[in-house]
Amino acid sequence: MLDEFFADRSLPAGIGASEALDLTVELRFHFAADLEEWVDGLLTGDSHARGRELTARLETAGYHLRMTRDLDAAKDYFHTRYAEAPDARYGLVASSRDKILQEWGVPNDYQSTKVMRLGPWYGDGEESHRSCRHLRECVTEFGAQGLELDGVLLAWGTDLVWEEGAGAEGASGAWSNARAKRHARSAHVRDPFRLRVNAYRVLLTRGRDGAVIFVPPLPELDATAARLQAHGVKVLG
Repeated sequence: MLDEFFADRSLPAGIGASEALDLTVELRFHFAADLEEWVDGLLTGDSHARGRELTARLETAGYHLRMTRDLDAAKDYFHTRYAEAPDARYGLVASSRDKILQEWGVPNDYQSTKVMRLGPWYGDGEESHRSCRHLRECVTEFGAQGLELDGVLLAWGTDLVWEEGAGAEGASGAWSNARAKRHARSAHVRDPFRLRVNAYRVLLTRGRDGAVIFVPPLPELDATAARLQAHGVKVLG
């Protein structure tokens, strides 16, 4: 009905239409589709070949995906990369359902994330102790939803791990959320596995320039680190 209404009316003299303002035009960044496809492939078990192809395209476009088993190395990378860009925003993010990241200095627990202030974290410069640039306070999928940073330091937990040979017949492996924190009211959670996958989907797509994924050096995360590398993520060096 509205299409018919506007189709019968011409624009006033001196006013024209611009295709650049069409609501279907991608506003986030021009390679968002490649990043979203890469993340989807990583989290749904797609082939590594396609993942490597997409990371190569992202790299050419200026979007860098890196991983490390050393959190300090990841922090040094961001401090160095954005040393001459005081307005750049980079920060630490992690899943709310992981149980081990606090041991590695990633405060993703409920009490820590409850008292943090998202406004100063996203907006303040380094002069503020609350700024995301200090890589001390952590935002989970809840605080990251719908918001972006220039660079993301994603701490990968044991709440979503790749297990080799755990998939259906013929598959090389599958994701598992068996080690995730249980929901307080699990009876009200229809699909906790899908919630974990979607949480990492959010966290992996928050960066405009790229992401560094910290995978703690635990044996249960070795297969996860290997999958990330096989899917095209370069080891931070």
